[in-house]
Amino acid sequence: MGLTVTEKNHWKERIAQRIDKRIEAIYAEDPNLRERVKRESKAAAIDSLGLTAMQTRLDEIQALKDQLERETAELHRSQLAAVRSVRVQDILGYESGYSQHHEVTVAIERRQAVHAEQLLAQDLHGRTVLQLKEEKDNLLDTIWLATSTVQLKQLWAKVNSLLGVTATQLEQDALAIPPVEDQ
Repeated sequence: MGLTVTEKNHWKERIAQRIDKRIEAIYAEDPNLRERVKRESKAAAIDSLGLTAMQTRLDEIQALKDQLERETAELHRSQLAAVRSVRVQDILGYESGYSQHHEVTVAIERRQAVHAEQLLAQDLHGRTVLQLKEEKDNLLDTIWLATSTVQLKQLWAKVNSLLGVTATQLEQDALAIPPVEDQ
């Protein structure tokens, strides 16, 4: 008898956890990979969108704002310290935030994701991460395929062929598993 939907979801989650664990181990082998890809993909996204000069100016303005905010916070702390008759060091700091225009932020994040994949594809560990993420993304389909009828497996293979998609290794293995006979 085949697996229930609940059982299939259980196995999808368990396998996904194992994949996540392996991805983290890969990142642990190259601790700078994640941050490097994040930093370089954002820079590439900004550059490929033609925003480099504007971003440079925004960064300069932000640095000036940060300086003014630090000075403002220090003056506020000094005033509060004077009113409380305590030392300035005894007053907790003030923090301010900054966010870019939402649409620009979204565009950068989307482009950054594309560049992150490109950078991962250029790195030995990164390629393994990409392969594992693809397996994880297709995991529920793979589990269903592993427990499906011959007709569904044949249809899946034909759809992949029609779309020009190459099945992942786990998907290929699932397609090769003989269907379980109902008892």
